[in-house]
Amino acid sequence: MDISVLKRTPLFDGMDEQEILPFLFSPDHALRKYKAGEFIAMQDEACRSLLLLCSGNARSQMVSSEGKQLTVSTLSAPLLLAPAFVFSSVKRFPANIEAIDECEVLAMNKESFLRFIREYPLAMNNFLQLVSDRVLMLSKKLKEFALQSLKSRLINYLRLHHSLISQTETAQILGVARPSLSRALSELIAEGCIKMENKEVWIDESKAAKYRL
Repeated sequence: MDISVLKRTPLFDGMDEQEILPFLFSPDHALRKYKAGEFIAMQDEACRSLLLLCSGNARSQMVSSEGKQLTVSTLSAPLLLAPAFVFSSVKRFPANIEAIDECEVLAMNKESFLRFIREYPLAMNNFLQLVSDRVLMLSKKLKEFALQSLKSRLINYLRLHHSLISQTETAQILGVARPSLSRALSELIAEGCIKMENKEVWIDESKAAKYRL
């Protein structure tokens, strides 16, 4: 557990090391390690601890009863995982959290965490802000799905990533079937909105402008 990395998590923003260390090394917490492909948390599993991703990268995915997958976000340390749900009335994880590579996760005792943020109001403010920011991120994602066409979502994705390494993974992120993604991609190429070469993508913004919301 690299303390210099953990100090960068928004939860501890503006706090001194002597305030953070006693909490992080509390005997109430447990440090867990996960290999690539292992599940840190499962959708609908009881959420009893606050999870801090100390190292590595993970992804959160929702899975329907039919097996359809939607990648909600990619998560990089240091980061709190599903921070609001341990305090919700349901207290269950809303999605699977899967390790992309080797990960270390600190499972923080809920009661110890409550004592910590009561003792340090700055930590409480930081926690409330990061939970609010997650809600804002999810509302933006919901807006994309509700108001934007698949072509618009695909164009926005390509603006961010400039490449399309895996159509299967991109389809999961955009919440569509792979054939639908392939069809939208082919149509955008035919319309001259994008050009592709060896997975790299170039966007003709003048032609792609019609797909802005």
